[in-house]
Amino acid sequence: MKKKWTIIGIIVAVIVIVCGGVYWNMGHSVAKKIPGNTYLYQSVSKDKTLYVTFAKSGDRAVVNSDKATALKAGKSQQDFDKEYKAQSKLTSWNYKAEGGTLTLAQETKDGKISQWQYNGILATSKKFTAHSFTYQIAKAGQGQVKSKTVFEKIN
Repeated sequence: MKKKWTIIGIIVAVIVIVCGGVYWNMGHSVAKKIPGNTYLYQSVSKDKTLYVTFAKSGDRAVVNSDKATALKAGKSQQDFDKEYKAQSKLTSWNYKAEGGTLTLAQETKDGKISQWQYNGILATSKKFTAHSFTYQIAKAGQGQVKSKTVFEKIN
């Protein structure tokens, strides 16, 4: 009887270790998964849709409401540079991803900076989900949203 419980205990321990490792990896891999990819983002209220294409290298992003433009930016570095340059006439977007956080920052030509930090991210190959985010919008204030936000990979 003791041998049976020892075997069950070992099996449970292995399952816990494997599942914990997978969860830890999902919670720390956003920086590896997003470069060079395009994601669909819907606002918490589901009334606004944006597409975000992250540079293959560096910290730049193309953010657009037009899916075709965002997908084109993800085709090659040359296409990304072209779309980023066009976007930069009005505003520039940068990002920083590490651990379980992603920060998107927007700077307008008149120097106004807004930023969104997505926290508690779990990333898979198809999407990443943030459990909350904080924001600071130029001349509009700051706050925290404790709602789940999903970025779905579309390329």
